Amino acid sequence: MDNIAEFVEVRQGIESLAKEIAVLVGRKTLPESKTRLDEATELLARLARLAENDVQEHAVARLTSLLGGLQTKVAALRPKKHPSKTRVS
Repeated sequence: MDNIAEFVEVRQGIESLAKEIAVLVGRKTLPESKTRLDEATELLARLARLAENDVQEHAVARLTSLLGGLQTKVAALRPKKHPSKTRVS
């Protein structure tokens, strides 16, 4: 039973991070998006090790797909441009 509770906790952590990543992508915040995505990916690897039945494996597959889509969106973000100095003549 302990394993199931840990599975649920890790799954909820990934889902929470996925929501944060989606908001950050909407704001075009690249560094924070990458950091959260890395955290979620690490948790997903842990979740995959905890999966013991078909339902849990389905949850892992769903979250893998979700994070894959978010990874594509994060990769499409461009770093913020810093304003260039303008010369005054």
